[in-house]
Amino acid sequence: VERLQRETEELRVHATAAAAFLAALPAALEALESDERAASAARAAAESELRAAEGGDDEHAAGLAAEALHAAERWAADAAAARRGLEEESAGCRGDAARLEARAQALSAHVHDVPAPAGGLEGTLEWASRARGALLLEQSGLARERDAIVREASELLGSVLGEPLTSTAVAGVRDKLERALQGGAP
Repeated sequence: VERLQRETEELRVHATAAAAFLAALPAALEALESDERAASAARAAAESELRAAEGGDDEHAAGLAAEALHAAERWAADAAAARRGLEEESAGCRGDAARLEARAQALSAHVHDVPAPAGGLEGTLEWASRARGALLLEQSGLARERDAIVREASELLGSVLGEPLTSTAVAGVRDKLERALQGGAP
C-alpha cells in the first residue's frame, strides 16, 4: 500500500506539472510567435534604413543601420529558436503525458474501489486523487488490523508467560516469545 501511495503521488505530481505546461502552452506559443513577428518587422525596418543610409554620404548612419539590422536579425533568430525549443518541449511533454496515462492504467489494477482512469491527463489526475484517498483509507485499515494483531499477540504472550499484559511492539513480542520457547528467562 505504501509503495502504491508513493507511485500514485509521483504520478499525480508529474501529471499536474504536465497539465499545467500544456494549459499554458497556447499562450506561450502565441507570445513567441508575436515576438517573431515583431523581430521580423524590426528586421524589415532595419533593412530599409540600411538601404537608405547606404545611398547617402553619412557613413555613421550607415554603420548604425547595419548594427540595427544585425541586432534585428539576431532577435529574429533567437525568437525562432525559442519557438522551436518550446515546440520540442511540447512534443516531449505530450509523450510524458501519454506515459503517465498508461502508468495510471497499470496502477489502477492494484487500487481497489477506484475505477480505472478516464482518458487524458484530466482523467489521470482525477484517478490519482481518488486513488490517493482510497489508499489512505486502506492504509488506515491495515494499521488498525496490525494494532489488533499486536494486542492479541501481547495478550497471548502474557498468558503463556504468566506476566501481566504489557503493550509492546511486534519485535518485542517475537523476542519474548522466542526466549520463552527456548526455555530462557522472559
